[in-house]
Amino acid sequence: MSQLSDMSTNYWKNAKQQGLPFTMDPRVLYRGYFANTLNNAGCVMTQFFLNGAIKNALTGGVPRELSNSEKIGAAVGSGVLSSVVASPLELMMVQQQVKGTGLLETAVSLIKGGPVLARGMIGMMGREGIFCGCYLGIMPVVREHIRANYPDGMGKSDDSARLFATFVAGPIGSFCSHPPDTFKTCLQGDIEGNKYKGYASTYRTLVAERGITSLWAGMPWRVFRQFCAIFLFDKINTDLAPLIFPHAFKK
Repeated sequence: MSQLSDMSTNYWKNAKQQGLPFTMDPRVLYRGYFANTLNNAGCVMTQFFLNGAIKNALTGGVPRELSNSEKIGAAVGSGVLSSVVASPLELMMVQQQVKGTGLLETAVSLIKGGPVLARGMIGMMGREGIFCGCYLGIMPVVREHIRANYPDGMGKSDDSARLFATFVAGPIGSFCSHPPDTFKTCLQGDIEGNKYKGYASTYRTLVAERGITSLWAGMPWRVFRQFCAIFLFDKINTDLAPLIFPHAFKK
């Protein structure tokens, strides 16, 4: 349902980054819907799994509290690694948005292209590493700090602490992850390399044409979605995970 309601903002963000015209035509706004749904479901699922696996590797399976740097490092690592799964799917979505081709046609074309499947993956790793580091790393660290130090104020409950922590992790995630996302979108939208050939040339082209602020083009379309996602993902990870995997949360 979230993809159904948010897909238009995804298109507007990608279009702004690439300098494409604004549109309200639903036939354009919902291009790549199924690829995007698979991407978001697979990406988040992979990040939660990898975050747990990396944490387990850090502790060697021995029950102990991780340091704040370990929590954030594990989150960043899970975001970077998840991009191997997510980047090809996002490439498929962006290509559908730009060219208006169908899911199967786009997939076959990209698979035949071979190495083109990895186009924009480094940018994706940067984006997801930062974003995942915020919602699975910085977010719980800040929330726990608020709960411990402000029990009678903003830390009086998990949800109140979570809300205030969102206003710390959210801006960091949105602002810092957007430039790599812009590079990724431009490279994936132009797989032929007619305008955006590589990361350095993409940076030079964007800055020359629209100034340094172009690196954050379309960011307002991401901000609200990311704030909601960071809050909800942290709540799910805190409240739902112990119910599904009670053995992993035994003292």
